[in-house]
Amino acid sequence: MTLSRLGFKVRAVYKLKKPSVFRLARQRISFLIASLSLFAFVIGNMVGQHGWYAFWKSVLGKEDDTQIAFVGMVPPIEKVPDYSKWAQYGGNPEQNTYRLVPQDVLVPLPSYDLAEQRMKTGNTEADEVFSVGNLGDYKTGADHSGSHPGVDIRVPQGTPVESIGNGIVEKTALLDTGYGHYVIVRHPNVPDPTSPGKTTTIYSIYAHLDVILVVEGQVVHKGEQLATSGQTGLATGPHLHFQIDKVSAPFHPYWPFTSGEAAQQHLSFSAAINSGLHQERGDLYTISPLLMVQQYESYTPTSVVAQADGSAQNTISKLSPNVQIKQAVQDRLKARMARVNQTAPVSSSAASSVVALAQPEIKGQVSEVKTAAVEATSILPIVSGSNTDVDHLVIEHSGKLTRTWQRVKIIALDKNGQTVQTPSFGKRLYIVPEFGEAEIRPNELSSLDFVGGVATVSVLARSNKTLFIATRGAFDTISPPMVFAR
Repeated sequence: MTLSRLGFKVRAVYKLKKPSVFRLARQRISFLIASLSLFAFVIGNMVGQHGWYAFWKSVLGKEDDTQIAFVGMVPPIEKVPDYSKWAQYGGNPEQNTYRLVPQDVLVPLPSYDLAEQRMKTGNTEADEVFSVGNLGDYKTGADHSGSHPGVDIRVPQGTPVESIGNGIVEKTALLDTGYGHYVIVRHPNVPDPTSPGKTTTIYSIYAHLDVILVVEGQVVHKGEQLATSGQTGLATGPHLHFQIDKVSAPFHPYWPFTSGEAAQQHLSFSAAINSGLHQERGDLYTISPLLMVQQYESYTPTSVVAQADGSAQNTISKLSPNVQIKQAVQDRLKARMARVNQTAPVSSSAASSVVALAQPEIKGQVSEVKTAAVEATSILPIVSGSNTDVDHLVIEHSGKLTRTWQRVKIIALDKNGQTVQTPSFGKRLYIVPEFGEAEIRPNELSSLDFVGGVATVSVLARSNKTLFIATRGAFDTISPPMVFAR
């Protein structure tokens, strides 16, 4: 039976029309606004070093170690006080900082002589500087008299600490105990001390630091400043703990025994070191650090043969991209200094103090690659002490902190307070938050970054605290306070 037989008919009240895409979009405008807001939020948070950079780092892993060339090594400390001379000035390394050491008292880091360090007579300059030798004890400090990995270098607080070679900052830490503030640098493609002809990876450790100037993942070069020495962690006096771990070490920084193993032997931490607990592990997983540095201080990575036409031919290997960049910086600096020489002749007194360029990030990398042209211009008008025309820096800002990036100016001035239009200084300049938390870009400058005597950095405050910006390295400067507007 159908409805029509009963007199009923079925008829639609209204015809349902399928909406178009555009009509649906108009009806769902609030949905689109919400979607766009979400999209903008995601994109905004993925911008910066904690966004896409962190994402791709997690996907791709660590830096490409094949781009890090081995170009030899330098000591972690360039100069230390002659403590006998300093004492005549009333200097005390336990109380006075590195900035208070007279220049004529500073001497190069002494050589680490294995025979002398094992005798440890206390009569040599090295005995005064190397307070604890490699795998030494806290009583005599003699080499291999205990199980203290690495070497303790006695230096006043604030002494510049440099990377021994090209590498990548593996880790930085700010601990209250143990190693205290420390930096670990990974050095790939290093000659393997146990397998001649092969390369390996080593880890250099710099501990008990004061101020750290690098960040994890940063590529550093031989001689580049990493930090300043201090007395943080388990340290009874200001010094640098310098250690080299093998890649086979189960962890970094490596320590040959645990507190549990010391307790099993009924030994305190110091007594365990003095007794040489598990010294054999230190020999297995660490390298005598200063002996290795000294072995490769005069290392030549490439060989250049002069041709009849005055050109040069590289007979071993091509420079890595990182070294090529530094070569370009070197060339730019030479060209700039050539222009300075044309407009400002050097007096005879200044000429007598001219020394070769010694930029930390270039030193030892480009200098080994020599041609006739390079040799002719290798002496640049940089006066000993690295700072020629610049007497000090001034940091200028608005005085107020906001939630956005702010511009901060760093101005180079001479002794008369006048802006130095073309500043020239060899060392790197590091910009750090002296007080408060902030992100600073860039956090490292050279004299080439100053245009008309002024360099500009961007600062983003990370807290509501008052912020002081400081420079370290070539010049030590502290800015006026930056305060959040209430």
